[in-house]
Amino acid sequence: MQSSILQLKDISKVYPGTIALESVNLAVRKGEVHGIIGKNGAGKSTLVSIIAGIIAPTTGDIVIDGKSFKTLSRNNARDQLISIVTQEPQVIRDCTIAENLFMPDYASKGLFINWNKINSMAQSIISKAGLNMDASMNAGDLSISEQQLLLVVKACYVEKSQIIILDEVSASLTQDDEKLLYEIIQKRKSEGCTIIYISHRTDELLNVCDRVTVIRDGKAVTTKECAQLSKKELSHLIVGDGYTSTAVTNDLPVTQGKSEEVVFKVNNLTKYGQYQDINFALKKGEILGFAGLRGSGRTEIFKGIVGIDPADDGSITIKNETRRFKSPAEAFKSRILYLPEDRDKEGLINCLSVRENLTLNILPRISHNTVIKPASENDCVAGLIDMLDIKTFSPEQEVNELSGGNKQKVIVGKIMAAEPLVCILDEPTRGVDIAAKEGILSIIKNRMSKYSSVIITSPGTEDLVEVCDRILVLYQGKIIAEFTAEEFDEKVIYHAQQGERKVVNAPEMENFSVR
Repeated sequence: MQSSILQLKDISKVYPGTIALESVNLAVRKGEVHGIIGKNGAGKSTLVSIIAGIIAPTTGDIVIDGKSFKTLSRNNARDQLISIVTQEPQVIRDCTIAENLFMPDYASKGLFINWNKINSMAQSIISKAGLNMDASMNAGDLSISEQQLLLVVKACYVEKSQIIILDEVSASLTQDDEKLLYEIIQKRKSEGCTIIYISHRTDELLNVCDRVTVIRDGKAVTTKECAQLSKKELSHLIVGDGYTSTAVTNDLPVTQGKSEEVVFKVNNLTKYGQYQDINFALKKGEILGFAGLRGSGRTEIFKGIVGIDPADDGSITIKNETRRFKSPAEAFKSRILYLPEDRDKEGLINCLSVRENLTLNILPRISHNTVIKPASENDCVAGLIDMLDIKTFSPEQEVNELSGGNKQKVIVGKIMAAEPLVCILDEPTRGVDIAAKEGILSIIKNRMSKYSSVIITSPGTEDLVEVCDRILVLYQGKIIAEFTAEEFDEKVIYHAQQGERKVVNAPEMENFSVR
């Protein structure tokens, strides 16, 4: 365990206008799970991309098992048995699971690919890993969580890498798939494999990793044994000594827009095979949480409401008007806006700048006779960047160049700028650091809810408990339980998400009823 399989010596990466990494030194031991954590934009993804041969460092040395490199190509990294699984699943959707697992190194008989052997090997591997999949189905038919786990399995069991980089992979996983991921990690660790694990979640790193390195403002500030750290200590290392929590329990002004007026109702909304008989009402200024495991129907219901994937039956009532949207444009006209779960494909236009993405929804407001007023646009953009603490060296920077967490902030800002009647937020805190998460939740609770009613989901229940007035629980496409703020209990809500009526030795479940 004490010998280093990987060392970074004085690694720096400079881009025009910004220093992404500055003289980073890092030693990773053979056979350990080594965590890397830091705020959005701290340089984590840049660091692991250098190790994986995706980008080249400006200066410094990379030492792998005693061999020194000034830079690595992706092929060099593969030759050194280094694999990376990125935050956003990168499968080839039109190819089968088996093809994705073995691409590009297919088993062959002479000039011909041995498809029987490939399919048989793929099925054996996914069964060994504990995945419930058919190797012959298209990867595009898998959920985001399943796609991500498939890529982890490829790195661990097909490429048989000795250094595996997992960059925010758990952000896309269901709770069940998360457990499977941890089992795979522990098995590979026991076999002598080294795992570099990047996450924003302090509790996850402390549970999964042996040691953790904190990256702050492009520098490696410390490496600690996880057994010697608490969540609070790690959080302060991440954000620095000047950190002050901005959680919603602080002294920011409380919600003022809330009333008993119902502004939005969903009536018997149904999409056959996905969700059925969804009924709920939303009051002015209310924050309504949807709790449910992946596959419970959360995202599908949201897409049905706003017309991305229109419902088969049911209707929506906005104040006194009954509708069923056939497109997001129709929902937008009725001031219903949706923040999607998949930010890169559905939430942003990556080739546009931060400024252009932030103002897409409000062009008429900042224009006169179809000509944009620069002063109005600049004031709006500057205010949103400052409010959400978006780390960008310029509003003109392409949004594709931002870190994952800062992309998420841009989407939140884009929604906020429009001041909609109803905001539908699908995991707005996914992939953001602890300070950014607290800031986003605080803005939702104390600012957004002043002019909008909010529907929100989260990867875990803790965010919902912190900001919501009510929580509805989804299970297998149905609303099975409802909790008011006075009834919030994370354990009870967790068991409700499993569809359980009661749990032995859990007296708090006595007041829990499944519809």
